This record gives sequence, C-alpha cells and structure tokens, in this order.
Amino acid sequence: MQRSLVGLLIVASWAAGCDYAQAQPAPPASTAAFADTLRKAAGAQPVFFLLADGAVEARSVEGALRRTIVSAPVQEGLYDAALDLLWVRREGRLEVVDLRKANPVPVPIVADMGDEGEFVIETRDKRTLRIPGVCVVRGSVEVKWVDHPSVHVRGFDEGEPPKPRLVGANWLKQELKRDRRDVKLERATLPAFGATPVVKLPKKLAKCASPAECGTAIPFGGSGWQLVYAGEDQGEDCQHYRCLLRDPATGKFGKPPVPATWLPNVNSSVIGSCGPYRFDLSGKWYSSENQLCAAGGTCRALGAALMLGWLDGEQDVGT
Repeated sequence: MQRSLVGLLIVASWAAGCDYAQAQPAPPASTAAFADTLRKAAGAQPVFFLLADGAVEARSVEGALRRTIVSAPVQEGLYDAALDLLWVRREGRLEVVDLRKANPVPVPIVADMGDEGEFVIETRDKRTLRIPGVCVVRGSVEVKWVDHPSVHVRGFDEGEPPKPRLVGANWLKQELKRDRRDVKLERATLPAFGATPVVKLPKKLAKCASPAECGTAIPFGGSGWQLVYAGEDQGEDCQHYRCLLRDPATGKFGKPPVPATWLPNVNSSVIGSCGPYRFDLSGKWYSSENQLCAAGGTCRALGAALMLGWLDGEQDVGT
C-alpha cells in the first residue's frame, strides 16, 4: 500500500510537471526589421525614400505606402542600401537611422556641424558616402568610420569653419563590423569614355570638351532607350550637363526624362538634363529631379521633394 501511494505521488508530480510545461507561453517571435515592415506595407511595389517638406518619407511607386521616417526639419539625407542606414542632417547635427531595428530612432553622430558644406562618411570597407551633386561646395565635414572613428573638416577657406564634435563614437564602434547586404548599386556615367558615339551631333548643339565624347551613350534603365551625351553648359559654381534620348529601334530622338514626341533628327528641342536618373532594380521606375517616372510611360510630380534612394538598391544613370 505504501509503495502504491509513493507511485501515485510520483505520477502526480510528473503529470503536474507536464501541465506546467504545457502552460508556458511560447517564446516571442523575432521582431521584424523596420525595412521589412516597409516592404510588407508596400506589397510588391518598389519602395523609395524621399526628402519632402523637410521630412524623410518612405513611399511606394503606386502609393500603397507613405510613411514618415524622420520628422522635420531635415536639411539633407543620404541612404545606404548596403547597410540599411539612413543618414540625415538636421539642426546642425548628423544623425543615423538603423532600418534593421523594429522601431528605429535617429542616433546623433556629429554635433555642431552647421548648415554649410557637405557631409561625407568614409566606411571601413573603403566606400565614400556623399550626396551626389554638380555644384562646388564650400567644404565638408568628414566622418571616418574605422576602428577609432573621428570627424574632420575640409575646405571652408572663407569665413569661420564649423567645429564639429563626434558624439556617436560608441555607436560607430558597436556597428563597425555591421553585415553588408548584397544589393545592386550601380552607376553608369556620361560621357562614356572609349565608347563609339551612337550619333553624330550637329556642331551647334555639341558642347563637349572633346569631340569624341559627344554622341556617346549608355542604356537608359529598362526602357530600351539610350541616354546620349551632348556636352555641358558652364555655370559659375555648377555644371549643367546636356543629354538627349535615342530609341535604337526607330533611330528617333526625344527629350529626357520622358519624350512628349520623337523626332527623326536632333535639334535643340530634344536637349534635356543628364540626370542623374535613379532607377529601381527592375529598371522600370526612376526619379528625375522632383518627378517619379515609369520607363516608357509618364512622370508624376512629387512636389517640393528630393529622391534619396531605393530601399533595395538602384541603378543610377547619367551625370
């Protein structure tokens, strides 16, 4: 009888243990990265970042997604798709937003950098991140993201240069060996040195430093067209590059970014901007100044806005 009682107690204890184990809550699922929530909200549509009305937004090409990432007042922005990082300049600070976090908030990296000049990030893997431009800048505030991060000032020959302070050294050290995503980031520039010109331009339209440069071309994303170089107009502080579009299938010419008409011969009406045009990975969508365009289709205005890049990589075409 005694042995049976002990046996019952053992069985009851084991059963209670099983009930307890079954009652334990399941471990929490891993929290999705913010970049993944953007992709999900956009469905199958490509996602891009835009500086609009002083704030950074994520949008999808067909409008399914529109979300503010960094609130105003943002002066400049730069997106690095390889590291899923958004760099912003606002109120004299350089901040970084980590899109691999579930609920990212801007982390201050540099303080007291002022509003003049450009910012540059030199990464551990020998990449130099800067906002593309065709104008001369007064100087730059450069962050060296290496084992011992630092900040330096270059240029600013006139007036009082800024005195930036590196306040985010701990974050930079912590993320120094951050995994780099295998994304496509390509740049096709003009003139296409060494390439054979696809068209001979009239002398009155060709404004190239070397005659061999004029008429060279590169593919215009996934449109099937070519972007043809026609030289540049010199400004006081900026260079204004001149391009036209050519349809190899018909041999006709049109004005970028999307021709209203196609002409059999080149004249001044088809001369437009060389961009650069920022295509998504499919080559079907691209930005042109403050417009979003569909390759072979139409453009729509984005308002007072500036494209910062595509979430999952891009192809930049032009100069």
